[in-house]
Amino acid sequence: MSFSVALKAFFAAIGNKDKSNAIQAAMQGTNVKAIDAPKQPESSPQPVVQPPPKRDSALTLLAALQREARLVDLIHEDLDQYADAQVGAAARPCLKQCAGVLDRLLGIKPLVEAGEGETVTVGPSPSPMRYQWIGEGEADSAKLVHHGWQASKVELPSWSGADADANIIAPAQVQRN
Repeated sequence: MSFSVALKAFFAAIGNKDKSNAIQAAMQGTNVKAIDAPKQPESSPQPVVQPPPKRDSALTLLAALQREARLVDLIHEDLDQYADAQVGAAARPCLKQCAGVLDRLLGIKPLVEAGEGETVTVGPSPSPMRYQWIGEGEADSAKLVHHGWQASKVELPSWSGADADANIIAPAQVQRN
């Protein structure tokens, strides 16, 4: 143990005058001055990372459907005051525009590429998210009733507004006098 301390002291004294003087003082039994450990370079300040703005992606999608197809307006309209033909005439362009928004942002496409009534093989243990069994049976193939839907992409616009406005679906429209 003392041999290793002697070696450390020897090499410390050779390379550093302060350490050499402190070792000499310790050997003479005089006032031993503490030697400071070498200072570590100060770390540079870390950049402040702002948390992403608070807005749920569902509201972003709903805002797009309102902005481009006025979906929320149609849903909240009192439809009882209109004839079915009027409701259908109003709903047609809204639904077409909603389909356009969903295709553009989510790439909606059928989950199963088969026609209704065709036999499809689902495998021995299909995901319940992909296939919903209707009826009884143990077969791993069945008649397709509905092809299902899936999103082939998710390209919602990023929210860049203020946190206080994150729940706004559509701005109130006001007209100057």
